[in-house]
Amino acid sequence: MRARTRLTVTTLGVLVTAGLAVGAAVAPDGTTPAPVAAPTTPAAESTAVSAATAITRLTALDAQADAAGVAAQQADEAVLQHRTPATEAAASRAHAALVSLAKTQEPQLRALARVVGPEVVANGGVEQTTADTAASSGSSRALSALRFAKKQIGKPYRYAGAGLGSYDCSGLTMRSYSTAKVGIGGHGATSQYNQAKRQHRLHSYKSARRGDLIFYGRPGAVYHVAIYAGNGRMVEAPYPGKRVREVPVRSSGRLSQVARPA
Repeated sequence: MRARTRLTVTTLGVLVTAGLAVGAAVAPDGTTPAPVAAPTTPAAESTAVSAATAITRLTALDAQADAAGVAAQQADEAVLQHRTPATEAAASRAHAALVSLAKTQEPQLRALARVVGPEVVANGGVEQTTADTAASSGSSRALSALRFAKKQIGKPYRYAGAGLGSYDCSGLTMRSYSTAKVGIGGHGATSQYNQAKRQHRLHSYKSARRGDLIFYGRPGAVYHVAIYAGNGRMVEAPYPGKRVREVPVRSSGRLSQVARPA
């Protein structure tokens, strides 16, 4: 299928950190006093405050984008399930709203990038890692799928994308499990949920294991899917303008059951 919207994140700079100078002196009696930290300069204090303020502002901007992203996720899934002129028009409107929001936010994001770095801005202030943390639970095939998904972190979202250069949400989960020789129901969050239900592979989220599929929406009308990464985190291809990322599991809209394909 053809992408409707493609947004890119331009590298703007690097994150610079500063340390504190520490000094010590020898007293007349030969003892050495505890080291005393040099006083923080006004510039350093200003930088620290600016960074904290930037993260707060970035979180607020990312929440706005996520809200618009959910609308795009729902519209995209509707097209995947029932392609009609009406669903395509709704998806186009949702994508146009994302583009408009991105243009509005761009000057603010550029300014924030100069404070906290472009990678932090690109990921909404959430630390990213491609390290293999999938060791304590989950089947070997599920962990293999998770490892593949984590290696895709940083690749762009594209509607109907299924790798290797770009992904949408269900394209990422489908491709990740296909590398482990497991079929999960094709390309579509709803179809993946429905197959798990038919195969009696749904489990309570409270017992989630690494590699499980997390769904958003409602049974029969799922609009987003991600892969559980353990420790309350998930790997997802979120929506246009964002890249594959690892983030804390969101509770809003999350179904109470996860799928365990393998």
